[in-house]
Amino acid sequence: MTLKRKLSIIVLICFTLNMLLLFGYYELVLYDNIEETLNTIQIDLNNDVNYISSQIKRLQGIDNIKDWINNIDNIESINVTIEKEDNTLLYEHKTDKKSLLNVISTDLINIKENVYMIKAEKPLQISKIRKIPFIKEIVVAEVIIGVLIYYFILIIIYYKIVKPIMYLQKDIENYKFGINPSRANSCDEIGWLKNNFVELTEKLDEEKKNQNRIIASISHDIKTPLTSIMGYSEMIKNKNMPQERKNRYMEIIYSKSQNIKELIDEFDIYLGSNLESSIKKKPISVKELSKIIDEEYRDELTQLGIQFDIKSNCDEFILNIDMSKMRRVFGNIIGNSMKNMKKDYKKIEINFKENQENILISIEDNGCGVDDDKIEKIFEALYTSDKSRNVAGLGLSICKSIVKGHGGKIYAKNNSYGGLTIMIVLKRNN
Repeated sequence: MTLKRKLSIIVLICFTLNMLLLFGYYELVLYDNIEETLNTIQIDLNNDVNYISSQIKRLQGIDNIKDWINNIDNIESINVTIEKEDNTLLYEHKTDKKSLLNVISTDLINIKENVYMIKAEKPLQISKIRKIPFIKEIVVAEVIIGVLIYYFILIIIYYKIVKPIMYLQKDIENYKFGINPSRANSCDEIGWLKNNFVELTEKLDEEKKNQNRIIASISHDIKTPLTSIMGYSEMIKNKNMPQERKNRYMEIIYSKSQNIKELIDEFDIYLGSNLESSIKKKPISVKELSKIIDEEYRDELTQLGIQFDIKSNCDEFILNIDMSKMRRVFGNIIGNSMKNMKKDYKKIEINFKENQENILISIEDNGCGVDDDKIEKIFEALYTSDKSRNVAGLGLSICKSIVKGHGGKIYAKNNSYGGLTIMIVLKRNN
């Protein structure tokens, strides 16, 4: 439940509670007092009307009414009107005091075949109402009820809003010292905020682990060729070593240096491929793309004894891609296929197919494949299915980042050849 709904319900409950308590206090305590007070006012006003009626009967008319009507107590607070039966106004006495609440008394008398209606009206002013005992009781009761409801609201707000925020603040402070927060069970905004914070900390921790793994991987992969370089360099210092052996060692040193450079380049690409802004797309046809891939890899794969085929049924369709980065994708996938081929007959096949608004690219080999329970992990940074290695490269993780940067998808599956098929889905441009 959202905080907005909670607060709305709290306000509604408090209003209802206030009305129920006030009504209950009125019914149980004040009703009799109110009735008694109003009855007293009504009786006094009835006595004044009876006095006026008796005077009119005694005088057999309303002559000199002003002289004796002023003898009525509190006449200055009473409105008096005398009318004939045809609504002719015979006399009117008005007070300048006004009120929304009035007490009224009337009487009819017959004199000399004339009917007179006497009406007296007593306005109850705010200043007078305040002095009535039951009004004071209502005000006191409302103040007490209001204070109780106020503290009730404060308690609810503290436990439902303030306290969870304090816990969240404490979790943030504790996270600075390595204490991970726990998830909240509430479904309001504070609960969502805390759970989002927990997810953020989990991602940060995972990212930190990945960074440590990357550092360990780079360190391991650089240390091995670097150790060889240092060893061969030390041996070259021997002046008695034949020149032919020195030249061979220098070639080995150069080869190891190239390995280190390729490793650093791969790491740079991994960092750069995560930035979608670094992708610069240009339109290219499927036919042209397949031609570029064929020219880049056919000779090399043929020399290694690997059959290489490219098939397409959608040459005319256009893809909007960054060719330099997509070359890296094909290079990494084909390179992985070459490393995992242990059969005498080796084959890599690339297929381009059109599917609604997408182009499906499959790169399949007849290598050793991947266990089904591990196939979803091969695109993770530094993951390897080769148990002989403690750390792994970043090739397929780079491929995933590049394809996602193009708005596409990449996944893997084992094929009927016993090898692995990498599927790439890219949105076509026409």
